[in-house]
Amino acid sequence: MRVVLLALLLWGLAWARGPEAALEVPLQYQQDHNKLADYLTGTANTPRLKAERIYNWIISNINYDLYMLRSPKSVGRDCSPATVLQRRQSVCQGYATLYEAMAKRAGLKVEIVVGVGRSQEGGKAESHAWNAVMLDGEWKLLDCTWGAGFVNGNDYHRSPSDFYFCADPKEFLTSHFPDDSKWQLVDAPISRADFDQLSPLKAPRGGMGTIIPIHDYSGIPAPTPGSTESAGLASPRRLASFAYRGARLVKPEQGTLRSGGVEFHLEVPLADRVLVTTGGTAYALVGVPGKISQFRSLVPISPGQVKVLAEFGSSGRLEPLLEYEAR
Repeated sequence: MRVVLLALLLWGLAWARGPEAALEVPLQYQQDHNKLADYLTGTANTPRLKAERIYNWIISNINYDLYMLRSPKSVGRDCSPATVLQRRQSVCQGYATLYEAMAKRAGLKVEIVVGVGRSQEGGKAESHAWNAVMLDGEWKLLDCTWGAGFVNGNDYHRSPSDFYFCADPKEFLTSHFPDDSKWQLVDAPISRADFDQLSPLKAPRGGMGTIIPIHDYSGIPAPTPGSTESAGLASPRRLASFAYRGARLVKPEQGTLRSGGVEFHLEVPLADRVLVTTGGTAYALVGVPGKISQFRSLVPISPGQVKVLAEFGSSGRLEPLLEYEAR
C-alpha cells in the first residue's frame, strides 16, 4: 500500500512540474519555421528531444484563434506554417500544420491526424486535428492545441502542459477519436459509439493560466455605428507584428482614447523607431534611458484612428503594432 501511495505521489509531483521550459529563441530565428526548427533541434541528440522541443515551443508561443473558430465557414482559414508563425495564433489545424512542418525539417517522420475531440464529459465532440510522430520505431500521439491552453467563455487562457505529448494511446483515445482507426494505436480499436460513452481524461489544470488577447483576422466587417462597438474599444487592437516582434504594452491600455495629451510607453525589442500617428501627423517616441528597447513620450492625440508603428533594421518600412480610437 505504501508503495502505491508513493507512486501516486511521485506521479502527481511530476505533473505539477509541468512541461520543460521552452527554449528562448532570438527573434531572427522566429521568422521562418525552418530556421526556428533548426535552432530548436540543432543541439538535440535524440529524436524524442527534437519532438519535445518543437512541442514545447509551440504550446508556449501559439495562441488559440477564437475569431477564426467562430467565423462563418465561408471565411477562408489560412493555417499555413508561415501564417501561424506570423500571427502567433490559429485553430487546431494551424497547430498541427506548424508542428508537422517543423518536425519534418528536423528529420522526424510525422503525420497530421484528423477526427473529433471532446474535452468535457457528456460534451459534444467537435472536429479536431492533432499529430502523430515516429519515435524509436513507434508512433506517438501529441496535441499542441490542447497542450497550449484552453478556452473559457470569450477568453483564451495560455496554460502549457506536457500532458498531451506522447500521451498513452488508451488515455488519449478517451478524448480524441481519429477518422482512421489506425491512429487509435491500440490493439483493439473501438467504435465511435464506444468513444461517445467514454469519460475524457484531461490535463490537470494548475490555476487559470494567463489570459491572452487575440486579434481578429477573420475578415468579418466591423459593426456599424450605433452597434455595441460604438461604446468604444476596451483595449487596443493588437496587430500581427505586435506578437511577432515580442512587443509589450505598458500604456495606454484602454483602446478608446480621449483627445489631448496621452502618454505612450512600449517595449519593442530590436526596434529602431516607434511612431504614433494621429490626425495625419507622426510622432516619434523617445527611448527610455537605461531601458533597452523601451520607448515613451506624451503624444497630442486627435479624434479618429490612432496607430502605433515600428521600424526594424533601418529598413524604412513601418510595421503596424497597435490601433486605437480617439474621441
